[in-house]
Amino acid sequence: MDQEIIPPGKELVQPDPNGDEPAAGRPRVRRFRLPVGVALGLVFAVTLVLICGLIIAYMSISSQHIAGGLLSERAAATLSGNREILDSFFKEQNLAFQAVAIGTEQGRVQLDDAGLSRYRALFPDGTELSLGPSPVPQVGPAKPLVWTGFDYAPQLKTAVLRAEEDLGNGQILVAHYPRSVFETLAAKMRRRANQKPFLLSDRTTALAITDVDAAAFSGTPEAPLPQLRRLASTPLRNLWADEPGSHVMTGSARGRVFPADRGMYTAVYDEISAGPAKGWVIGILYRAEDFGAAFDKSRVILVAAGFALLIGAAISFAVGRLLGRPLTRLSQAAGHIHDLDFDAVAPLPASRLAELDDVNSAFNGTLGALSAFARYVPRELVRRLIAEGMTDPHQSEIRDMTIVFTDLAGFTSLASHLSAEETATYLNRYFETVSDAITKEKGTIDKYIGDGVMAFWGAPSDQPDHAEHAIASVKALAEKVAASDTPGMRLRIGVHSGKVVVGNFGSSSRMNYTVIGDAVNVAARLQEYGKTVDPDAQVIILASGETVSRLQGKYRADSIGNISLRGREQATAVFRIS
Repeated sequence: MDQEIIPPGKELVQPDPNGDEPAAGRPRVRRFRLPVGVALGLVFAVTLVLICGLIIAYMSISSQHIAGGLLSERAAATLSGNREILDSFFKEQNLAFQAVAIGTEQGRVQLDDAGLSRYRALFPDGTELSLGPSPVPQVGPAKPLVWTGFDYAPQLKTAVLRAEEDLGNGQILVAHYPRSVFETLAAKMRRRANQKPFLLSDRTTALAITDVDAAAFSGTPEAPLPQLRRLASTPLRNLWADEPGSHVMTGSARGRVFPADRGMYTAVYDEISAGPAKGWVIGILYRAEDFGAAFDKSRVILVAAGFALLIGAAISFAVGRLLGRPLTRLSQAAGHIHDLDFDAVAPLPASRLAELDDVNSAFNGTLGALSAFARYVPRELVRRLIAEGMTDPHQSEIRDMTIVFTDLAGFTSLASHLSAEETATYLNRYFETVSDAITKEKGTIDKYIGDGVMAFWGAPSDQPDHAEHAIASVKALAEKVAASDTPGMRLRIGVHSGKVVVGNFGSSSRMNYTVIGDAVNVAARLQEYGKTVDPDAQVIILASGETVSRLQGKYRADSIGNISLRGREQATAVFRIS
């Protein structure tokens, strides 16, 4: 409890327990005052715990029984629909074979390839049809259709499902259905974006999985279809694995919940016990949170949650209106400042609460100072340094990075014909163009050097592909300069990658996060060398062999040769990026 002590020279009094006047010689005790934060916390905490807590506990128990049953029934219905799609496929193929058999006039006519071509439209795209002699020639009605399982077809470079029927005319019609046919069937089974239907030829072998690239299903004569556990691109590889957290679902639909790819997944499935697809597993994969989202849509939960929120809002409205809004504005403004987004912060209004009014006034003064200061500090760099925890004023490290130097060619001559205001406008447009190109590729502007810019990639955030980002940035910059309507703008750019020391350098009163090392000098010398290579080019980009070797052939780089750059004894492999 806060107490106010009366200064010396004034009467120190305290109320007399037996009278109305304070007793002499004792300090006056101020009455109890509840701080704003405590008042807000108590009101919301007590209200929500007592009212919403009890209701949510009740809803959690009841909704598990109600919504759980609904989810299980919905999953079973979805699987039943997918079974119908698969059954319809086999029925259609059976009818297609029957149509061919009827076309032979029940065994009295021989088919040739030309006659067979009339029936190809009855079969799925990609199906290979062929005719052969019957091992036991018999004239009469066509024999039942026989499905013989999956083989590898070298001519199709994929697994195929073989089906054959004796037409009763001394010929056998054979159809090879490529795996892509069943991939199309699985795609038809997808009714919602969060569903990933799948087909397995057995519990261990994958046939078709939605959103898994067809290249993953390449097979061999020994293994026409891939093992499910070897498909790294799908969480289904862990479907049958006995991992911590995995368990069998209960209810009308069979399924498993299992961990994979740093998340939980739910697979509902059915094992086919008869027919051409006997032994196959047909199912649907969900993220566990997507499958369980139906719990939140339960009518009971919605009504109960709405009732709880209504009571909580009615009880806390009066205090929340008075105390919550100013604190919310302060919290949002503080969040923008934390992100160094000063332009998004509006000055806080005056408040009738003394504490908030004092805070708002101090905050507004701080905001004005920070906004002015931010014009001279690279905000994006500060954000990254905070995110990486590099706030130690003497922290530095050795990193592999890419350094870029840009320079306006002929600017000194151009500026001599411009006024001070025109020069500033020209430079600001140029620096804005360079800044946009660098920041869009996650680069950091180190400093402006006259009419030049030094930037780097690879710190403070780790960027394994920093060279590619740097080249993409300068390529974009070159395109902008080429399309610019600014007369006389010509640009030289040097790019080099290598080991540098990066960190905070300076004195206790002024620090600079920068890079130091020979790689910086090489980048600067490459920029200078541009005027030797092509002094009249509107934009010339020179990169070292160290940088080009990291691009993996993504950009065109023409070799200029091994050049002895100014101030360096060892020759440097130089390339022109175009």
